[in-house]
Amino acid sequence: MDINLIPEIFKAWGPPALIAVVFWFFLVKTEKREEAKDKRIQMLENLLIESYDERIEAAERVTAAISANTAAMAALTNKMDGIIERQRR
Repeated sequence: MDINLIPEIFKAWGPPALIAVVFWFFLVKTEKREEAKDKRIQMLENLLIESYDERIEAAERVTAAISANTAAMAALTNKMDGIIERQRR
C-alpha cells in the first residue's frame, strides 16, 4: 500500500479508515515476524536432524570398530592359544 494513499483514504472514509490502516500495518508487521520465526524454527529443525544423522553415523562407526576389535581379539587369542599349546609339547 502506498503511503500517499493513507490521507486520501482517511478523507474518503474517515476515522474507521485510519483504524483499518493501523490494523493492516500491525497485521503485516506480525506476519513478517511470524515468517522470521518459522524460518528460525525450520533452521533449528534442520540442525537437529543433521545432528541426529551425524550421531547415528558415529554410532555405526563405533559399532563397526568394536566388531573389528572383537574379531581381532578372537584371532589374537586363538594365535596365543596355538603358541601356548606348541610350547607345552
